[in-house]
Amino acid sequence: MDTQQKKINSTLKIVTTAGFLFLMIFILFLRHAGTYLVKQADPLPKSDAAIILMGSIADRVLEAADTYKAGQTDRIVIVNNIQYGSESLQPYGVNIPNFASLSVDALQQLGVPDSLITVLPGRASSTRAEADTIASWLQANPAIDTLAIISSSAHTRRAYMIFSDSFDDAGIHVTLVTIPSKYSEFTGERWWTDRESAKQVFMEWVKILSFVLVEKW
Repeated sequence: MDTQQKKINSTLKIVTTAGFLFLMIFILFLRHAGTYLVKQADPLPKSDAAIILMGSIADRVLEAADTYKAGQTDRIVIVNNIQYGSESLQPYGVNIPNFASLSVDALQQLGVPDSLITVLPGRASSTRAEADTIASWLQANPAIDTLAIISSSAHTRRAYMIFSDSFDDAGIHVTLVTIPSKYSEFTGERWWTDRESAKQVFMEWVKILSFVLVEKW
């Protein structure tokens, strides 16, 4: 075998090995792509306040009520959010309740005292907007030491990343934990077997990459 052929065979071996390793890493990533999205503190410390992030209502509100009843938080906080299209109906006397008002109503029906629910003023339209509003609120409430984020399970990893970045920018130092709702219908371990879970995994990873590569900078 001449020298040229040896070089070709050596190159093929390197390419084959690299391709195999890449394939194994990609398969491992896919296998854990769903479970990575779910971030949960264990054990869960008691928080001075728990934030319900806007989005699906039932799973997040139920988890927040459970957190309060278990004595794991002293206060539940919600950022007022924008309700797109509601302004066009107001001249007709039609008011569409937004996520914040619907969540407050649900919490009250679930037994959470109104005195322990805080709705922060704002027109949040994204997790980042919620994080920035909470950061401003924390600056005015320095006694808060531990903060919990309550959201749908697939959203918790990205929410933690966004809140951590927002708090770093604002110079805020608090213990930040996430509470993924056990009422979420997300299947993290075998997400590829469930159509809705697969959609959530795809969308969350797109948003995480967008945050890391674009929004963060």
